[in-house]
Amino acid sequence: MKKIHSIKDIKNIIGQLPNDCFEYISQEFHHLYDYLGNGEAKEDFQLETYQSMIIIEEISELERILKDTPELEFTELIQLESNACMRIGIYQVEDIQLHYFFK
Repeated sequence: MKKIHSIKDIKNIIGQLPNDCFEYISQEFHHLYDYLGNGEAKEDFQLETYQSMIIIEEISELERILKDTPELEFTELIQLESNACMRIGIYQVEDIQLHYFFK
């Protein structure tokens, strides 16, 4: 499981995901920055712990989340260029935390 709080975390996963998956996660982070940022520079923007983007790496983690999470708000399948992404929203502290599993 990888947690993304900042643009630095995005840069740290370059090469760890297929290109279309990396581009999708990067776009999602930029959307959160646009929505949640309070005018600070992108380099200074930090997601709170309960807002962090979570990349699920193991199928067992995904199965546990889908089975044992009463706060599960939604799941959707996003088709990327060469891969698919399961995007999962989990209610956390009056907000939705986004989880991603790439196939």
